[in-house]
Amino acid sequence: MPGATLEGVLGPGEVARPAERQAYRRLAAGPGAARIRRDELGTGGRRRSSSLSLAFLAHVTDLQLADVQSPGRLEFMEAYRGHPGADALIPAQRPQEALCAHAMASMVHELGRHVESRETGARLELAVCTGDSLDNAQWNELQWVLALLSGGTVGAEAGGGYEGVQRSDWPGDDYWKPDDRAGRFQLELGFPTLPGLMDRAVAPFRVAGLPLGWVSAYGNHDGLPFGEVVPTPGYRAIVTGGRKAIALPSGIEVLGRQDALYEAPEQFLSGAALSVRSDRGRRIVGRSEFVAAHLAASGWPPGHGFCAQNLSEGTAYGTVDLGPFVRLVLLDTTNMDGGFQGSIGMRQFQWLEEQLMTVHSRYRMPNGQQVRAAHEDRLVIVASHHGLASLTNLRCVDAGMEPDQPRVGRDAIESLFHRFPNVVLWLNGHRHVNEISLCPSPANDGSAFVDIATCSIADWPSQARLVELLANRDGTLSVLTEMLDHGAPPVPEDATTTVANMAALHRELAANVPGAGFGSRLEGRPADRNVEVVLPSPFPVMSGNGVFFPA
Repeated sequence: MPGATLEGVLGPGEVARPAERQAYRRLAAGPGAARIRRDELGTGGRRRSSSLSLAFLAHVTDLQLADVQSPGRLEFMEAYRGHPGADALIPAQRPQEALCAHAMASMVHELGRHVESRETGARLELAVCTGDSLDNAQWNELQWVLALLSGGTVGAEAGGGYEGVQRSDWPGDDYWKPDDRAGRFQLELGFPTLPGLMDRAVAPFRVAGLPLGWVSAYGNHDGLPFGEVVPTPGYRAIVTGGRKAIALPSGIEVLGRQDALYEAPEQFLSGAALSVRSDRGRRIVGRSEFVAAHLAASGWPPGHGFCAQNLSEGTAYGTVDLGPFVRLVLLDTTNMDGGFQGSIGMRQFQWLEEQLMTVHSRYRMPNGQQVRAAHEDRLVIVASHHGLASLTNLRCVDAGMEPDQPRVGRDAIESLFHRFPNVVLWLNGHRHVNEISLCPSPANDGSAFVDIATCSIADWPSQARLVELLANRDGTLSVLTEMLDHGAPPVPEDATTTVANMAALHRELAANVPGAGFGSRLEGRPADRNVEVVLPSPFPVMSGNGVFFPA
């Protein structure tokens, strides 16, 4: 069965159905992918059996659990796929999206099987979820995500079966419709015919929850519809109502009009529509409601990265200490003034600088001056939805909802981290791709941090990442990563009967999506998946004779 990719890797298997454009393939398990050692800084450091495990985490990101029946979605934008100016709106719908909850449920179960490090025997202590757990910033989506993580019931059915674009009688051929035998996806891409799948996909099911602690970072899809638009009163009325648009209104052009979409999304949902069941549970949530729901959720740590101060101040960032040597800093990189890329506000930037000061005995001022302080050193792991490559959204508009202005982007944040050498690791998502980059300090002082972007649960390869931070006796650190498949079978035995088989179908469908499946950039290079990255330790953690600091 899938699981640890050091033991076996899923890839293209036999052709199940030839088709006009692209054959539909099964998945097959191949040999494991050995861990690649990366020592770009030339430390010569060596991990040994006596190395000390400082933190052992699971990184999960971009579940994008969607209410696939919501009237607030723009699925009809799939007709514009490939058109110039449509990239920010694509994908507007995924063939596998109704099964995302099943894939995450299978991943939750798999994480419960990997509670001990194969390298050190350390216990897996925390799952770090770096945002876009929701898809359309809806209350019901938030409840399903919390049920997956803490235990409970997941499911959207309110009686009457599935209502949405994958129903066989829904207008348009831009969607996979499992009940069809001769739909475009079946004819061109060999996708299967599975009558009744969608009714079963939205039916409720129970989940036990994670058997370990978990924390959340706030992503753009967690706070903004489509991950990028301001939820106006007009839009809020549509999303909880009983009218689902099937096309753009006549005379409305969306391409090249992103500002209009960001600020008045309801105008793009005012065209021809079908009647659907209304649901007040689809209301849009913002930061405060997102934080309040986490504070009320069961499990460890209390608040799951948030505290009462976040609720009173309307913020969504915080810290969690992991043992005596590591502090986890959770950032909120969502700009609530609209747009899918990230940034942080100036107040959060100042808070971040203060937090870094408290765990450094030495650091640099912006002018380069060295500072020594009476603080105990801790290594810092940063977690956020957006990473360096996507911290480019400095948008500020009167119609927005972002109180923390002005915004601070990539260059200033990277410069801040380089002033504080105890920052060694940054976990992020957003781009749905596996990528590991080393970011050495421009001061040439030997310090560096590792930027780790992890692929999404929503898209191929639908994996999580295990991350372990070790202190070695020779004054170096090792960052060990391993990609983890969820434990559903490679080939669904009967895709409509169990959660595991529906999770297997989710992954198989995702693998066959043109441009985002087999062979896509989303998998990353081998050096972006199972690796050991070696860094100099910024302060003594472990001596050559095995004594830990502080003694």
